[in-house]
Amino acid sequence: MTDTCRAFKTKLASLNISVQSIETLSHWCIFHRKNARALALVWSEELARAPAKQKLAYLYLASDIVQNARKKGTDWADAMVDLAPTACRDVATSGDDKTAERVRKVLRIWDERKVFGSAPVTTWLDGADGAGTTTAGAKPSARAPAEPSVAVKKNKRDLTEVPALSGENAALAKLLVKMETAEREFNEATERFAADAKEDLLDEKALDETSDPPALLRALQSAESAIAAKRNAIETTSETLDGLEKKLRSALERVDALRQKQDQSVMSELTQMAVKCATLRMKASKKAAAFVAMQAASGASAPPPAAEREDDANDEDAYLPEPVDFDAEDDDQYDPTDAPEEFDFGGKRQRTD
Repeated sequence: MTDTCRAFKTKLASLNISVQSIETLSHWCIFHRKNARALALVWSEELARAPAKQKLAYLYLASDIVQNARKKGTDWADAMVDLAPTACRDVATSGDDKTAERVRKVLRIWDERKVFGSAPVTTWLDGADGAGTTTAGAKPSARAPAEPSVAVKKNKRDLTEVPALSGENAALAKLLVKMETAEREFNEATERFAADAKEDLLDEKALDETSDPPALLRALQSAESAIAAKRNAIETTSETLDGLEKKLRSALERVDALRQKQDQSVMSELTQMAVKCATLRMKASKKAAAFVAMQAASGASAPPPAAEREDDANDEDAYLPEPVDFDAEDDDQYDPTDAPEEFDFGGKRQRTD
């Protein structure tokens, strides 16, 4: 096993379902795409040995690698196409129904985006749940179902709880995401530059002393590409940081303006008002209790409010309708069958309240 494969095996041991963990290792794998076939075999072997709760992270890693590596070639897709069917069945049968559904979702994405070309991706789970026949050569895992990853549940819950941003806050959030991407690409370009653009390669003596001009040409082409990639990464990072700095300054100005509105003198004044209001409320409560006790002792009821007394005086000569006998027989042409069922009481009018 090469040093690269051993390093990959170590990294896989600490892989988890978080986006950062998956993307970090994915970029490392894409950088080492020349060793894709060897690394893919390590991935397949470690997935088979991994605990059930970690297998889904392995599949998500493979999905991120094969999709993002396409712009750099088909090395990873070619290396994974023969290993992915068995791996997908292993992940699906090692977890619960939710895990199997996540595997199907990954396969649908692969099929829609033609990640593996014309490969019959949607049939890779046939036979995994007993609904069909297993693809030739595949050996579905017989591991017992396991509980879904706690990290998956937490990540899903966090995503649903994040509120939508708007205005300046949304622009700032987009720049933060862009900065994270630029930082990741810069680190990748730096690693590539260190590996391909070595100083001794740029010495003219290498051209005179080489015994394999084609190999030297390929090395120089790789060095030129690495230099250009690092230049682009630096320019992109610088531009992103400039824009982010402006937005952060604007955000700090809004913070200062909000702090000015929440001046400490205003808080002190509100505190004094709250204390005064509470003191008066307590005194009013005692006075009201004493008044009620006095009224109870004298046997007198509290007088009605002035407005109520005024209304009673105005209503002394008002017309009062005669009470209605709701149990009397009808003497008019009322037909109870015309009324809705909930108001049909055997021919008598009833109160509905």
